[in-house]
Amino acid sequence: MSVFRTLGQKLLLGALPLLLLLMTLSGCATGNERTSQAFAIAQNQKMVPILPFSNTLVPESFSTEVFNDYVDNMNDSRDKTGFSLFAIIKDDLKSTEKVLSAAHIYVSGEIWSYIVDAGCCSTALRVKSRLRIYRVNSRELLWEAEIPMESFFEHDSSTLAAEREKLGKRLSASMSRMTIKALQGAKRISIEE
Repeated sequence: MSVFRTLGQKLLLGALPLLLLLMTLSGCATGNERTSQAFAIAQNQKMVPILPFSNTLVPESFSTEVFNDYVDNMNDSRDKTGFSLFAIIKDDLKSTEKVLSAAHIYVSGEIWSYIVDAGCCSTALRVKSRLRIYRVNSRELLWEAEIPMESFFEHDSSTLAAEREKLGKRLSASMSRMTIKALQGAKRISIEE
């Protein structure tokens, strides 16, 4: 009986470093990104409105930072998308729709499920986000992506504030990449107004 106990302890001790390595590497992963169908965009649309992201049980500072970084990333990548501006819509969507063509698109998003799981020596952070592209006026959902993201750190190697900021930067970068890819894959069509 003691032979099996000793063997079990050796296997557990041998597997522990591998488990820690996998947990650390998973903190660097971009998450499971999934998208929906392809869609078409009017050729004459040069500006893409972006609604402020909604958030549920997420620290306001984290959500604001992710949103601002996302908009900055999108504007820094305008040349990859064929649009001249990604603009934050601060007014009511209905008033914005009045000045846009019904064939144009806009982006909305949300951040939720922000979880901090802290132990004595390490912390895991998790957050989920969703992006959606809609057609103006009809509010037809054209594209959607969900992006969960995780991070793991040891307390002696970093702080919660530093890791939260890193997670936010990774999340906004991933959201931007997904949106750019969707816009690049969209068909540009001529629409009579």
